[in-house]
Amino acid sequence: MWTDREAKEQIIQITNELFAHGLLTATGGNISARAADGETIWITPSQLYKGGLHEEDLVRIRRDGSVVEGSRAPSVEWQMHWGAYEARPDTTGAVHTHAPVATAFGITNQVFPPINTDAIFLRDTPLVPWYMPGSKELADAVHEALKQSRGCILQNHGLMTVDKTLRKAATRAMMIEETAKIVLYVKQFGGTVSYIPDEWVERLAPLADFI
Repeated sequence: MWTDREAKEQIIQITNELFAHGLLTATGGNISARAADGETIWITPSQLYKGGLHEEDLVRIRRDGSVVEGSRAPSVEWQMHWGAYEARPDTTGAVHTHAPVATAFGITNQVFPPINTDAIFLRDTPLVPWYMPGSKELADAVHEALKQSRGCILQNHGLMTVDKTLRKAATRAMMIEETAKIVLYVKQFGGTVSYIPDEWVERLAPLADFI
């Protein structure tokens, strides 16, 4: 388990990285990490520019959303983050992005065909129907989806990823966006699409747990 200082430092670092890569918008998307006590989480604040966050901007909250530490309001998606931790108790980090290609991927009801190994590893990524952002309904739907996979695409909204470390959750979010881009490029190029043979899909699928 890490210290609160380490948790906050990694939230800021990963927020900066995801913003630089265009996966977070000016105020869209949010990131959280378990606090050192194991009973609360640190989360990015509501409606604050993601390109200039500082540690003092982060908020530590309880399961009911009440603030333990910090002077700002927590992200409106705090219920969704708590739902993610409850779906996977070994999770220490959660990432919600508004990644543009993955968002469009979900809006158009796409799936990951076996075009590369990442697509095979991500083929269990479910699509969560649209619910009002910040709502209990969305939090409940994401909770159920994350029991199936460590990432899900939120229709007309974005994506959510979780993992044993915040770094791995962020990596999965990047993988979903990059693989969705490749699907887009394949459709734009047209022509005959080459898929990984079924035999190798089955052999590679169990390795998904290692990413």
